[in-house]
This record gives sequence, C-alpha cells and structure tokens, in this order.
Amino acid sequence: MISRSLRHVVLALIVFIWVVPFVALVTTSLRSETASKTSGFWTAFTPTELGHRFGTHDRDQTEPFVVMTGNIFERLNASKDNYKVTGDVQSIMLTGREPDPENPGKTKLVRRLIAAGEVMNVRDGELVFQTNGDFTWTFAEATAPKPKNLDVYINQDPVFSADAYMEVLFDNKNVPNALISSFIVTIPATIIPITIAAFAAYAFSWMRFPGRDWLFVIVVSLMVIPTQLAFLPVLQGFSGIASWATALNSWLTDCEATDTCRVASKSFASLWITHTAFGLPLAIYLLRNYIVALPRELLESARIDGANHLQIFVRIIVPLSVPALASFGIFQFLWVWNDLLVALYIGPGDAEDLVFPIRLQKQLGTFKDQLHLLNASAVISMIVPVVVFLSMQRYFIRGLLAGSVKGG
Repeated sequence: MISRSLRHVVLALIVFIWVVPFVALVTTSLRSETASKTSGFWTAFTPTELGHRFGTHDRDQTEPFVVMTGNIFERLNASKDNYKVTGDVQSIMLTGREPDPENPGKTKLVRRLIAAGEVMNVRDGELVFQTNGDFTWTFAEATAPKPKNLDVYINQDPVFSADAYMEVLFDNKNVPNALISSFIVTIPATIIPITIAAFAAYAFSWMRFPGRDWLFVIVVSLMVIPTQLAFLPVLQGFSGIASWATALNSWLTDCEATDTCRVASKSFASLWITHTAFGLPLAIYLLRNYIVALPRELLESARIDGANHLQIFVRIIVPLSVPALASFGIFQFLWVWNDLLVALYIGPGDAEDLVFPIRLQKQLGTFKDQLHLLNASAVISMIVPVVVFLSMQRYFIRGLLAGSVKGG
C-alpha cells in the first residue's frame, strides 16, 4: 500500500514538473506584452494590479470647457483591438511641483498616489475619478488645457488574446519558413532510418549469415558514441563530397558562366544522412528485440507455403511490428524536430532554410524581452510533436516493452 502511494506521488510530481512549464508557456503567449513583463504567469487567472498611462483628451480637442467628463477605460482602449483593459481603478500617480517648506520661495517635485473620489489639482483644474473609470475635470471658467498624461493603477481583470500567434505566423515570415524547413528535415529523417532498420532487424532476427551476432553487437555498441565526437569526420566527409560534386558539376555543365558550380556541403540532404546514421543503432536494437520475439511457427508456416524473405517481411513482419515501428517513430521524430546541435553544424545556413530550433534561438536576439512572442513561437514548435505523440501513444508502451517478455 505504501509503495503504491509512493508511486502515485512520484508520478504526480513528474506530471507537475512537465505540465507547469507548458502551462506557463501557453499562458504567457496569450497575455499582452505589458502583462508578461510585469507579472508572473500564475497571476494571469486572477485580477492583478497593473500600471497604465492615459491621456485626458486628444490634442486636436481645443474647444474651451468648464467641465469635461470621460472614462479611463475608454481612453486606454481607444486604440486597442485586443487586450482591452477592464477592472477597477485603484489610484492615480500625480506628479507636480509644490512649495518647498524647507526652502522658502522654491518648489519641489512631489509624487503621490490619489485614491478614487479624492480631488486632485491638474493644470489648475479639479479632477476626480471613480473606480469604474469615470472622471470629471472641472475648471472655474471655460478653458482649453493641454492634454494631461496620467499614470493609473488598475486592478485589471484577466484578458487573453492570440495576437502573439498572429504576429509570429503572419507578420514575420521567418516562423512559417522554419516550420516548413523542420518538416522537410524531420519527415525523411524519420522514415529513412525506420525503413533501413526494419530490414536490418529482420535480417538479424531470422536470417543466418556469418558474423551475424558480432555485427549486431557492433551496431548496438554504436549507441554509446557521443554525437559531438562524430561532428568532425562527418563535416570533413560532407566537405569532401561537396568539393567533388562541385568539380563534377563544372566539368559536365556550363555552370561557370552563371557562377552556379558550387555545391553546398550543408543542406537538407546532409541532415537526412546524419540523423539516419545517428538513429539507426537504436532503431535496429528496438526493432530486432521485437521481431525476434514473434512466433517462429508463423514464419515457418509462411516458408512452407512458399513465401520468400521479402514476402514474409512485407506481409507478416511489418504488420505485426507496428507498435515497435511507432515507438521508434515517436523517438526519432521528437529528437529530430527538437534538435539544435546537429542542425546548427550540419544543416543549411540560409535564413530561409533554418529549422525551428535554430529560429527560436535567433529570436532571443530578435524579440529580446518580448516574452509573449518568444513563448508563442515555442508553443507552435511544441504543438507538432505533442500531436504526433498523442496520436501514436497507444503503441508507445507496447513498443518499449518489445522483447522484454517472451511472446511479447
């Protein structure tokens, strides 16, 4: 009983650790720039006191008046389509000069908070405001004062909008380009290693050839090689291939006239090859563990019926191995989609071809402290792998447990 409760507590803690950052990202991306800078995401669901600046009237309003009425919220929301401010007005910061009692004949700058209902002197007139935002500005005689900008503190109601998503998706073409580039890299880099690994796993499981076990041990041992250790030979290899392709291109075509002979060493194809090479050892290991546990009688019956290895693989092994294929597909898709290091060193460097993780990294300098835009981009980047995981989760555990139990 105690162990079960402990497991539940640990699971709840893991869920909490993973869910809270995601909720923080989504919440901040739906808040205004001012709110995201001045208060934490946990305050977004309850009224929060925030500061705003409003003008008493427009500059083109020059007709003299004795009494002018208005509403603070209407002034604040006049130029806003979203993130409209609502709530209760708490106070106004009044800044002005008053006689300095310590220095006769001189004045000093004074800042003080004026509560709702309290009269304040503004440009020789009396201004009074209420908690609902209504204010009255009264003068002894008709006058046309200049607009006065006042800092007001409002216990603001929660407000959310998708403005940040509209801005990063439609006002900035870099994010849509990065999404397209990530799909161009991720889909082939997931399908190619799964295809190759499925064939290899079948061969290691049900085909006999010299050195099969030792070759499988070598493949599994490749999983322990750090990715960073392979960068130098991989880069040198791609550079050599690009130099050879450039020379061949200049020899076979008239590219020198248009200065198009050079073949880039960093491209989408180089990312496909690199991710395939890094993903194959784990893929072969997972799929082999699953395929080797399939009933031997099923394959022997197929051989008696005259099926060859290719027919057995396509018609029997692949349909039965969907859980293991889906399990590795999730791993590979998430890894390639979120990869920054490999894409940074191996991938294309053109601004229009950057994948999403690199684009996010560059947005730290573009958007700077605009947290709502950064978080909106991060949420967009997370949506795709979340959808992939949720759509294939029923196969996930079955694939992970492949081969752990006889007959599984």
